[in-house]
Amino acid sequence: MFFTKHSALTAVFALAVAAASAQTKTVDGIQNMRHSALSPIYAGNEVKGYLMFGRGDKADRKNDNYLLDFYDQDLAKVSNVTVQKPSGRFTLLDNSFNGSAFAFYFFNSKDETLELETYDTSLKKLGTKVIGELTKGDKMMIANQQKLEDPSAGGMMGSGMSLFPVPGQGFVRNGYTGLMKGYTLAMYDDKLQMKWRVTSPENSKQYETVGITEASDKYLLGMMMRRDGLMSRTINASMVAFDVATGKKVLDQPVETSKTEQLSLSSFSFDPEKREFVAVGEYYKPDDKPFVNKSLGFYIKRFNEQGKVVSTKNYGWQREVASLMPAEAKPSLEDNYVNYTHSITKGADGKVYIVSEQYKVVGDGLGIAMTALGGRGANVTKGKIGNLFVYEIDPQGKLTGVKFYAKDPSTATLPAGSSYMSAGIIGHIMKMQGDFDYQFLQKNDANTQFNAVYINFDKEKGAATKRVIGDIAFGNNGKYAVDKIDMTSDANYSYLYPAKPGYVMIADYYKKKNQLGMKLVKLNI
Repeated sequence: MFFTKHSALTAVFALAVAAASAQTKTVDGIQNMRHSALSPIYAGNEVKGYLMFGRGDKADRKNDNYLLDFYDQDLAKVSNVTVQKPSGRFTLLDNSFNGSAFAFYFFNSKDETLELETYDTSLKKLGTKVIGELTKGDKMMIANQQKLEDPSAGGMMGSGMSLFPVPGQGFVRNGYTGLMKGYTLAMYDDKLQMKWRVTSPENSKQYETVGITEASDKYLLGMMMRRDGLMSRTINASMVAFDVATGKKVLDQPVETSKTEQLSLSSFSFDPEKREFVAVGEYYKPDDKPFVNKSLGFYIKRFNEQGKVVSTKNYGWQREVASLMPAEAKPSLEDNYVNYTHSITKGADGKVYIVSEQYKVVGDGLGIAMTALGGRGANVTKGKIGNLFVYEIDPQGKLTGVKFYAKDPSTATLPAGSSYMSAGIIGHIMKMQGDFDYQFLQKNDANTQFNAVYINFDKEKGAATKRVIGDIAFGNNGKYAVDKIDMTSDANYSYLYPAKPGYVMIADYYKKKNQLGMKLVKLNI
């Protein structure tokens, strides 16, 4: 069995579960299968079905078949469409669903063009668009994506050529100006009519890359990375927001450095109720170095729609957190880990829950050895992923609970020059690469029940590494519970997805049989 973590490099888990506890579906004639080939379909907060995009048996000697299958929440097939493409020409760069339309993003290697196609939820075709005149930066990113096992897997926009869904309004396509000098963003409606296009300022002295991370009813949110040159190792990060209707940049706010404070940023989101931008991360003494010196605690900083700070709340490890933290959590906190915020969610009772995962930078023995032998470009550091926390904050902003969930550590490959990057940027890189063990947060439409799902690589002494799905359940009843499912499989590839309330979905791909098996697995809490 081939196994690796879900990442932008490879997006595969080796997971399965006993069929006795699962609703199943078997699909034959699948030539290949990637994590991004299955997209959960949501109505509100809950999964109501899946769209599967896969390569089927060849239509004939000159054409390939691509399959579009729509399944409901119980894995019953609702509809399907077969799309034919000339053999050997097309690479799927990305696929996306915005609540009203599906979009597929191809690269045509023969014509050197990009092709977009959209379909509605009945799989009726809505639009087609061909894009030529690619820049050197576009071609460089496409070439890198074609080398990946799953070009469309993982991460926020900014790690390649991708489409970002804007709920009910369309899709945003990114690109690069010149030789990665700047960025372009273009938004299309569901029928692929362009709504707007924005680019980096031509007279900018800095190299700019933007990664879109979230879409609200009014804004596109993201992280802007700026460097003095293409090979510069010093990166400055800012929170940015664009108006969905016009593409106008309405916020460009540095958050990690100032004369009076040193911060790391791990989450940037928009609160639709208060109409405020929210930043979460950790804070340090002005002269401290993250991963060398321990942070003082974590912060929540809020900005109004004009970019002005309206509130800052610090939660000190010693002052607010220590009295609520379980004793078993304290050693890892003292070990210079940093928290990456994966999810911020608000319950119907007004409580806010922050789900975070620890990470830090450690020495990479192989990279150090290669450097000592004269190897160029070898990175002497790697990422190490630790445990999970859930922080509970009441409606008045008081920290009322800290829950700790231990798991076996895992590692992440970091790009060259990461030792020059801030703690927040390293966390975002690890997130884009899919290196964290946290997978997703499920919640019901009433916002009373939440399930944070992660993978644990259980390394028992003298035994093979187990792969375990972990589920942390919490909500309005005030109780926290953990369900762990030990997984075994003889599939070549397996993937984990959100599912209807109380379930997760596993997709196992058997390469020799050209067969895909899907299972709904009931959580026991």
